[in-house]
Amino acid sequence: PEQEQRDTLARMEQDWDARAREAPEYYIATAQRQWSRDEFFASGAVNVDNDILADIAVLSQGNMPSHMRVLEIGCGAGRMTRAMAAAFGEVHAVDISAEMIAAARRNLSDLPNVRLHKNNGFDLAELPDQSYDLAFSFIVFQHIPIPEAIENYVRDVYRCLKPGAVFKFQVQGDTSIRSAVDDTWVGAPLSLAGASALAERCGFELLDAIGAGTQYFWLWFRKPKRPWIPRALRQALRNLWTRTRSAVEKRVEIGFEPRSVRAGESYVVSLPRFAGQMIDIGFSLVAGDNHAPIAGVVARWCALDSQGRATITVPADHPTGTVWITRVRSRTRGGRWHPAQAAIHVSGAEHPPAGNPANSPSV
Repeated sequence: PEQEQRDTLARMEQDWDARAREAPEYYIATAQRQWSRDEFFASGAVNVDNDILADIAVLSQGNMPSHMRVLEIGCGAGRMTRAMAAAFGEVHAVDISAEMIAAARRNLSDLPNVRLHKNNGFDLAELPDQSYDLAFSFIVFQHIPIPEAIENYVRDVYRCLKPGAVFKFQVQGDTSIRSAVDDTWVGAPLSLAGASALAERCGFELLDAIGAGTQYFWLWFRKPKRPWIPRALRQALRNLWTRTRSAVEKRVEIGFEPRSVRAGESYVVSLPRFAGQMIDIGFSLVAGDNHAPIAGVVARWCALDSQGRATITVPADHPTGTVWITRVRSRTRGGRWHPAQAAIHVSGAEHPPAGNPANSPSV
């Protein structure tokens, strides 16, 4: 019922205002209870590096980032907005909470290319049509319990994006979860089939989807550049381009010795393709059901020997779990990320690793 939706939206606004007054950094990034200012924004820079800049070939659609106007949905206190402002020409960020927007204004007052907007949690009515080159949202829709609100957001993003632009965002993908309208922390779930149907209803093309069935279900929706071309033909052309790109740009082969280590131990990484170079290895790790995915870089600018090998020590406090290696870049090759696919398991110091990452499903 519409009245129930209005009541839930009002409750969402009140609850997020209260969270902003209590501990905004914690409710935005729950990996730790207390954050220093530098740690808080550094964590946002890691997410921008791994979830936006590492994916820039898809997200920019041929535009120069410095010339792009970007829309961020659910900016909170500006954790990722600061790093986005350093990468893009202009960032427009919205949030349902006036308290969060006030905190973001204080945190980002030195950035002239940031525009902050307080919205109603249901649409983007205050933003103009076809004005943005990219839209992005990170751990926001997981907190919206109203499916109609999520769909209305997606439809309004379509209106705001320029033709050909991409909307990359996360939703709750665990369909076993049951959200309630009076719970403003657990959002309504969405299946892969539901995401595909949502894209079609809102006019988007579903470019990609990763993490279906998990709390961190990534979706790439693109606004058709030429919507008058039949959908089936656009899909066929996109499939052809995907196959061509995959054939041209092969994934970087990475080896580990051993494949399972304990926190505090060392392992040898092998990348013959980048022998003798300084590299970054991008990774992601889900440490537990109640934590956001940990993403970052292994041994920043690690020096490989002439055989493409290097010894890396796992920090003693490293979270346990399977670490997925997703991308590699070389300083001497312009710093462009290359796709990779490998895994190494990290176990606690006193317990042997569970399972064999060699048999783990690919991501």
